[in-house]
Amino acid sequence: MKINAFLLSLILIGCNKVDPNQAIISKTKTELPSEKADSEEKTIMNLNKEIVELLKNKDYAKLSKYIHSEKGIHFSMYSFVSDKDKSFSKTDFENYVDSDEKFTFGHKDGSGAIYIVSIKDYLEDWVFKKDFSKSKINYNNFEGKGNSLNNVKEKYPDAVTVENYLAGTVEYSYMDWNSLILVFEKVDNQYYLVSICNNQWTV
Repeated sequence: MKINAFLLSLILIGCNKVDPNQAIISKTKTELPSEKADSEEKTIMNLNKEIVELLKNKDYAKLSKYIHSEKGIHFSMYSFVSDKDKSFSKTDFENYVDSDEKFTFGHKDGSGAIYIVSIKDYLEDWVFKKDFSKSKINYNNFEGKGNSLNNVKEKYPDAVTVENYLAGTVEYSYMDWNSLILVFEKVDNQYYLVSICNNQWTV
């Protein structure tokens, strides 16, 4: 009886035994995606901070370094991205950003007036119309919601977005909020700025 009991206990222990190597592998598999996501978010948030500072300081020469040589950069006056919006290759952006050459960027909401300005005036007067260095940062999420369609995610399904959001004020019933949206895509293990969108309340 003693021998049988001893054998039975060995059998039970063997059935419940966990391979320590398998346990380590399982733990690693669950942790790696999270670590990778955290690393990606940190990279993107740092890029966002650097670009916002460049826009604030009007350092457009350095800004061009974040533009992909083939994809170029797309500008949308609002959060509805259209193929009719103005785009520039990296080379054209660098050639025209310090010139007075004017381009049509779109139509202003409400008045419908055509917005024709130089790149540097567009960046200064429209893209950075508010001090977005003091904004709330939303990673892959949009807080600014108005009555116009936001199709940024649909147009850039593989991209990562950062919304620099400034809340509205009581004086204007919080309808004077503004967002600066930076869109990043990964090419050859490096992130590039492929689009700059603005968002605000529209009529």
